[in-house]
Amino acid sequence: MARGKNGRRERKMKPVILVLCEGETEECYVEHLKQKYRLPIKIISKIVGQQINQKLINRYKKELEISSKENIDCFLIYDADVQSVVENISQCDAKVVLSRPCIEVWFLAHSEKVFDSDFSSDECLRRLGKITVWENYKKGTLSASQKNLLWEKRLEAVGNISHIVAKDKIFSTIDEFMYVLEKNRRN
Repeated sequence: MARGKNGRRERKMKPVILVLCEGETEECYVEHLKQKYRLPIKIISKIVGQQINQKLINRYKKELEISSKENIDCFLIYDADVQSVVENISQCDAKVVLSRPCIEVWFLAHSEKVFDSDFSSDECLRRLGKITVWENYKKGTLSASQKNLLWEKRLEAVGNISHIVAKDKIFSTIDEFMYVLEKNRRN
């Protein structure tokens, strides 16, 4: 490690992670990950996809900057059920993390394999509700047992869902976000 002017080792700061997300469920899940990984994650929630633009992202990044050398990883975590929103956020200079039809498909992947069939958000919630730990699930909140399942089976979920972004297929790319968190956790 490099030494500073006074002979002390310079402290290397963990990279700051900025997450702009669609709603309360995404915010709740990312907040849970923030606590578990113990990483500096700033969450901005309830930004409608049509309102996201590079100027807004740059403003949030600037608010987080401590020095000009600082690297801020920016993620946009959204459901991929509305194509115009997906197209809008794909134009931004940030890592786009999508789940189709909704983030709950990622939660479902923690308990079962999710195949390439097409189903709606309502069907996803119905299937999720059949799993004991998810019986009383309400969007925007996670119980202690749900959080525990999401943490304990996070790496298993990666293998249980498609990562191929296709317009009419079920998928989630949250594993890309998880990869960055795992990498920063080890460093």
